[in-house]
Amino acid sequence: MEQSNYTIIGFGLAGATLAWQFHLKGIPVSVYDNGKNHSSRVAAGMINPIIFKRLTKGWNVDVLFPAARQFYSTVEDKIGIKLLSHRSIVRVFASIEEQNNWAALEGDGRFDQYLQAAEDLNHPFVDAPFGVGKVNSLGHLDVNAFLDGSKKYLSQNGVQFIDEAFSSDQIENNDQYIFCEGYQLVDNPYFNYIPMKPSHGDVLTIHAPDLKYDDILNKNMFVLPIGNDQYKIGSTYNWQQDKPVPTQEGKDELLERLKTFCRFEFNIVDHEGGIRPTVSDRRPLLGTHPSLKKLHVFNGLGTKGVSIAPFYAIQMLKYLIEDCKLDDEVNVQRYEKHFYA
Repeated sequence: MEQSNYTIIGFGLAGATLAWQFHLKGIPVSVYDNGKNHSSRVAAGMINPIIFKRLTKGWNVDVLFPAARQFYSTVEDKIGIKLLSHRSIVRVFASIEEQNNWAALEGDGRFDQYLQAAEDLNHPFVDAPFGVGKVNSLGHLDVNAFLDGSKKYLSQNGVQFIDEAFSSDQIENNDQYIFCEGYQLVDNPYFNYIPMKPSHGDVLTIHAPDLKYDDILNKNMFVLPIGNDQYKIGSTYNWQQDKPVPTQEGKDELLERLKTFCRFEFNIVDHEGGIRPTVSDRRPLLGTHPSLKKLHVFNGLGTKGVSIAPFYAIQMLKYLIEDCKLDDEVNVQRYEKHFYA
């Protein structure tokens, strides 16, 4: 593909990670940032290699995790801000069956680098009668610090930012455009043929001075320490809510879930709502428009975006610059039949 001027539309997790890859390769790029990155700004940013419901490894984690570790460490060095918490994720077992299933994976080499043995959790404010298992993780990414620090650094080092919404009449014939708009892709006139299934999520921030817990708790929700005795708790899934706003329904659901295993006093500090850019097959979207070959998409990162973005941003850049092949699972060509229907 001919190297020309490149423009990224959107500066959430996808757009920021891709902008970094352009910058690290010394390739000029412009970014449209209208400030509407609701999903990325609300996201807890956890990097979890395990799907607890089925107790299996997440999709492609053995290649995604090394890329994420290297990328975020590079960004930390560049911007001088600590972004990764490197906390363990502590799964609170709901039953003896879950405890036994966890124990059955001990000695399975596929899980050695991710799972620690089951153990008791003796904490005065957390009920864990069936014990817990720990997941070795990068912890969580401070997504807001990542986005703010990235924009400041990149704008000072050659990346041009246009702080406004992008419209189709701004497309130039000789330029290449990569749409990284998150769930707003459903309104994109070029890529609205893709069957996205955006999912709304509520997240609460609470102040709980008695809890004093440093790892990430998980039992049908997460309890994430963010400092100063504050914790993020979440998240819900609502397929009907189409606005990135907090909902009373989501708040009530989170508080009910929290009561099932935690008994500490707390105050609600903040309540946020966002919409995840999920796709019907739960795989990201990379590639080029079926007929307009200068229009591309890097989107659909969904709930695992912090883990997925670094590896596939590298692949997307190589595809654009070196004409390298995209993985079939993520190539947007899998939905071309919808475009021609």
